[in-house]
Amino acid sequence: MYLTTSDCDKCGKCWEACPTDCIKHPDGIPFSCTTCGECARVCPTQAIRKNRFGGWYVDRARCTLCGLCVKHCPFGFAKIVFDENLKKERVKGICVRCGLCVKVCPKNARFDLGRYIPRPIDYSVVLEIATPERLKEILQGKKLEAVVTK
Repeated sequence: MYLTTSDCDKCGKCWEACPTDCIKHPDGIPFSCTTCGECARVCPTQAIRKNRFGGWYVDRARCTLCGLCVKHCPFGFAKIVFDENLKKERVKGICVRCGLCVKVCPKNARFDLGRYIPRPIDYSVVLEIATPERLKEILQGKKLEAVVTK
């Protein structure tokens, strides 16, 4: 999961660069898919699979667009959209952990939380951190360690 620090100037380069459209921006603050895997857990065709970077991808050949990933995404990232290039609907909003959002940030305000939490990641901790309210606290300088070291 990628988080945003208080250095963010809300320029939007991270969500513009995201190929999977997995970054929301409440109040202009980038908030990313947590890669919790809930979408994969509920997928009846096992179309959502983990990649080598710890992110998830949708195998379009297996995906039936049933919408269970959308229904069960804890933060509403997964969505079914019409893809103009493919001329059909597909699932988007699930982070593949490509790191483009980090690379394009002119303020170096994006960071990979996975580098700071030992694996396997306890997603109950991530889900506590990854709320718009908690993200605002982190951006205001409140300690991340208090949550990470539970």
